[in-house]
Amino acid sequence: MSDLADIRKSLCSAFCDDVAVRACGEMIAVALPMVARDGDQFTAYLSRIAGGWRISDAGTTMMRLSYENDISKFYSGSRAKLYQSILSESGLAEDEGEIYLEVPADKMVRGLFDITQGLSRIEDMALWSWSRVGSTFYDDLREAIKSTLPAGSYEEGYIPDIPDGPAYMVDYKIHSEGRPVYLFGVNGKDKARITTITLLHLKQVGEPFTSIIVCSDFTGLPKQDSVRLLKAANDFVPDITDLDTFREKVRHHLR
Repeated sequence: MSDLADIRKSLCSAFCDDVAVRACGEMIAVALPMVARDGDQFTAYLSRIAGGWRISDAGTTMMRLSYENDISKFYSGSRAKLYQSILSESGLAEDEGEIYLEVPADKMVRGLFDITQGLSRIEDMALWSWSRVGSTFYDDLREAIKSTLPAGSYEEGYIPDIPDGPAYMVDYKIHSEGRPVYLFGVNGKDKARITTITLLHLKQVGEPFTSIIVCSDFTGLPKQDSVRLLKAANDFVPDITDLDTFREKVRHHLR
């Protein structure tokens, strides 16, 4: 038991020495012994609310990320889903770039650790590769199609009946009374280029179809790739998370 008491005393002493508390206007700034990616300590800002505390980053996390990243991409496409997932799992909320949580007075210390852990995960978003961000895209696309069209009205992984057909595979062929709809999912520049080549070749060999492109995040494509893709396709959905637009465009081409 003496070892337990000694360890507890040592930890409490160490944490107290590394925590800096200062007044910051009407808030209290608490610098915690955890380091952000830029080498600075995480600082939480406390303000009184009824029955407890509002613990905030005062917008500093997004400000730091904006130095090396296009923050707008955190609010669209797959990145937005991952960002919202982190906020939810960490018990955090965001208001115009300010990340915060509200806790009862007796949960302040726990709240300080929770917000710091969440902010660390959000900063790690800057390190994620595009392949990781887009890893759920094709699952999302499949679910969007299932929720929009009846079973049996479409084929996944359709091989056109043309020479070298497997080289020009269509993600989804949607049956209609007129020309079929060929739907392609695009989650990056490589798929954008392959899809453009596929569309142009299918048109060249006289394949009758209408095409729809569904993107994970259209704004993230290089300009030249997006221009070529738009010229080759009949219609497109810029963001898979916009299900209303997705359903409207698919149903429009089936009328």
